[in-house]
Amino acid sequence: MATCQVGMERALKAEMSKLRPDLHPGFSRPGLLTFKATARQFGPEEAPTAIFARIWAASAGPCLTADAVLATARDVGATRLFVSSRELFRPDRTPPAAEAAAAVEVERWRAELAPAFTAGPPALGDTVLDVLTAPGEPPVVGWHIHAQWRHEGPGGAFDVETPDDVPSRDWRKVVEGLRWSGARLTRGDLVLELGAAPGGGTRALVEAGCRVLSVDAQPMDPAVLRLPGVSHQAKRIGDIRPSGLPKDIRWVASNAGIPPEDLLHAIERLRPSLPALRGFLLTLKLHDDGVIRHLPATLNHLRKLGAIVVRARQVPANRRDIFVYAEVGRMPGERVVAAR
Repeated sequence: MATCQVGMERALKAEMSKLRPDLHPGFSRPGLLTFKATARQFGPEEAPTAIFARIWAASAGPCLTADAVLATARDVGATRLFVSSRELFRPDRTPPAAEAAAAVEVERWRAELAPAFTAGPPALGDTVLDVLTAPGEPPVVGWHIHAQWRHEGPGGAFDVETPDDVPSRDWRKVVEGLRWSGARLTRGDLVLELGAAPGGGTRALVEAGCRVLSVDAQPMDPAVLRLPGVSHQAKRIGDIRPSGLPKDIRWVASNAGIPPEDLLHAIERLRPSLPALRGFLLTLKLHDDGVIRHLPATLNHLRKLGAIVVRARQVPANRRDIFVYAEVGRMPGERVVAAR
């Protein structure tokens, strides 16, 4: 079974028809899909690299009672517990009363089940029971073997508190994207951030230990511009002079509100002037279904720009967008230039 953002079920099914054609869609609800394995059993250690999946787990199906949930846990040897609500509405459209009811349901099941499990976050190799609840419905139960690239919290959520003074939601998108990807940032890395205004992503990158050259013709939050290590060029992405860029830029980040291929063409123009580049930290906008269908080609475009590792995920903070993490190897014929 897998969870996803409400509204992205069709995109996830389309991905899985290519990644694992032996998995056929089964029981589903908004934000929750199950698949029937037709060639080989789906194991709890498996996590297909689908962009739109929040979590993956082997499915035991709905359980009507707490005793049935606990019996499943004993059968599969689960020692840790994740309880969460499946997403019930599209992002930012959840009525407050429905959100409160979902939270009550989660706490009810957690209180009843938790005493039978080891407290605290799972360690690598632990078997975790995933319990997905919704008001008025029996929980759907699955289990997974915890590993580095599995969801770190219930329902794929990240334990992140958004400060009240961040200038935009981009802060949380970058924080979650860095956490999910395990981005190999080094303190002091210089990031070229395209489409930075008003500066939520800039602040997240500074808090991750980076220096940031932010580029945007739109105004930046004054508090962000005062952060140590932040410099700003008030210009459009297309007006950047490649020859004027610092030679020690290690990462290109972006949350620009332009089509992904337009962004990558802009980066392609700058790429020869980035000899120390290590990778990309990109929030790509999904303006329509055509952009979603084109994502494999878009990610391949990054490989043509030198990326040797490319991963993409719609993290919980994303709305109609995804986070892409890519690491770069040297391009053919490229010299290694020492950063200054």
